[in-house]
Amino acid sequence: MSKELIIDKTEGATDLIPLHTGQERCAPSHRFGPFARQEYLIHYCLSGKGILKDAYGTHHVSAGELFIIRPYEITTYEADAEHPWHYVWIGFSGKRASVFSTDRSVYSCPDGVFRRILALVQAKESAADIYCAAIHEIIYHLFSDAKTKQDVPAKIKRYVQYNYMKSISVESICALFGYERTYLYRVFKKRYGIGVKDYITKVRMENARAFLQQGAPVHTTAVMTGYSDAFAFSKAYKKFYGHAPTHSCHA
Repeated sequence: MSKELIIDKTEGATDLIPLHTGQERCAPSHRFGPFARQEYLIHYCLSGKGILKDAYGTHHVSAGELFIIRPYEITTYEADAEHPWHYVWIGFSGKRASVFSTDRSVYSCPDGVFRRILALVQAKESAADIYCAAIHEIIYHLFSDAKTKQDVPAKIKRYVQYNYMKSISVESICALFGYERTYLYRVFKKRYGIGVKDYITKVRMENARAFLQQGAPVHTTAVMTGYSDAFAFSKAYKKFYGHAPTHSCHA
């Protein structure tokens, strides 16, 4: 039994573009391929098992696992003769979809998101946004591993970029994230070629210059970039750029 649903087109979408989805309870030894597609396609095995053949070899896939088919790859997949698989699939394209362009074809994944996709298919839901959310959740499960979560330099960099307007310091960052100051300096400097303290200043100054050029007063710019008063801000700005902030107001 096969059931396919065409997902509604979302105008202007480029990040993730869900195209179609569906499910199939395959007959024993049911085979599809060899075939190539223009989009990415994920099949998740809800029960049973089968075999995928692609450029990377022959892969045995069972319940709780998914396999990825990438654009223009020639693939063949076949249900097991005794325990044919029941799978749900989703096809998609877009810039973000390239995260699936790895040399690995089969992954284990929790079935929750795929059970929800199955329910959506059964309910004939075709709204693109809900499927975009599902694909993002799949990306999280497959690629947000422990190593990514513990990417300390990147985590601190993002924190500074989104919190430079607050009263942050190296000490407050160390206390917030539980890192020793020397360790944080070493790993951050190794990745970005600059210490955390200097990076905070850099981000503040670059944003301050943009604010001033847009017409913001010096005292307002000081507050918006995390400085307690205009004098401290002006002193830091002159040290960084070599001229007073009033000079940038007319740049």
